Amino acid sequence: MKRLLCIAVICLFGCNNTDTVIYENGAFNDIYSLAEINKSPFCIVLTDSMSNLSKEYIFLLEKNYRHLCDKAVFNLSDINYIENEWYIKWLCPMSIPLTCIFSPDGKLIDLIPGVSKETFLYTEEAINKAETTDFHWPNHFTMNKKSVLPFLDNLLQQKRDIDEGVYSPSELSRLADSLNYPYSNYLKILGELMEQDTIGARQAAQSLMELETPASLELYKNEFITAKKVLDQNFDISKEPNIRVDSTNIYLTNCKQDEKTPFEVLVYNDGDKPLKISKIHTSCSCVEQHKYEGEIIIKPKKSSPIKFYFTPDTEGEIFRDIFITSNAINMPILHITVSANV
Repeated sequence: MKRLLCIAVICLFGCNNTDTVIYENGAFNDIYSLAEINKSPFCIVLTDSMSNLSKEYIFLLEKNYRHLCDKAVFNLSDINYIENEWYIKWLCPMSIPLTCIFSPDGKLIDLIPGVSKETFLYTEEAINKAETTDFHWPNHFTMNKKSVLPFLDNLLQQKRDIDEGVYSPSELSRLADSLNYPYSNYLKILGELMEQDTIGARQAAQSLMELETPASLELYKNEFITAKKVLDQNFDISKEPNIRVDSTNIYLTNCKQDEKTPFEVLVYNDGDKPLKISKIHTSCSCVEQHKYEGEIIIKPKKSSPIKFYFTPDTEGEIFRDIFITSNAINMPILHITVSANV
């Protein structure tokens, strides 16, 4: 609790209202212990320090809804901190901020997305009634919120048990079947490895590999690497497809409105296996990819130019985005920013 208490003191003296405390980046177990001592609910609010929406949430919580902090322990968990990455892998939310509301005994009560007035009103309702509200939580599990919450709550308990060296194979298998997504399968791998069950670990790793897509690899990179190492003791990440470009920032000159300007992105494959580019997405129709037939495949240790055309429809400083999706283990979705002064 020492680290958490230090955070509390800093916040206490840094706020105008010293009656309540808003914690920042406290460990889950520390916040849980504090709530248990106070016999109060607690809220883990997933935020993104780079996002204006998260900044707005914090502002509103401190100024307009600070009374909620008298009813529950609030902890702001910045997802950019490596210690908080597991929250995103556990919940794989579609939007941030996300308020996770727990009972004093650590049961997940509700998940409230957003930063609207309704966000805070439903958060207060969940805290007061200790029940799941009707406020919609969009998710990747194709279940309504009230159906998926018990599974997520149980999975969190399994994660905490594994952290403490306790593994329940039958229960985690049931959860992996119910929530067939990378994190549940990854926890099963950890449990089997902890039990030194090589066959079980390989089966769990194979189940995880069946879920590999560029999008899932982007979020669960280290988890997939663990699975690959379980399946192949000689696995070497440097030999996998690895994507690279000279720069992820491209500045175009001499651009004129409504005139097509061609440019190229030279893509390298630094790995020992073929790099397969499955999709290229641009943020605006003014950035158009040259038409290619079939999948773009770059051989090991080779490079290939990808052609684009930029046709600005307005004047001034323009910023556009290119997203290159591939089987590269180092960066499954490569983001390139294109800027021009037209």
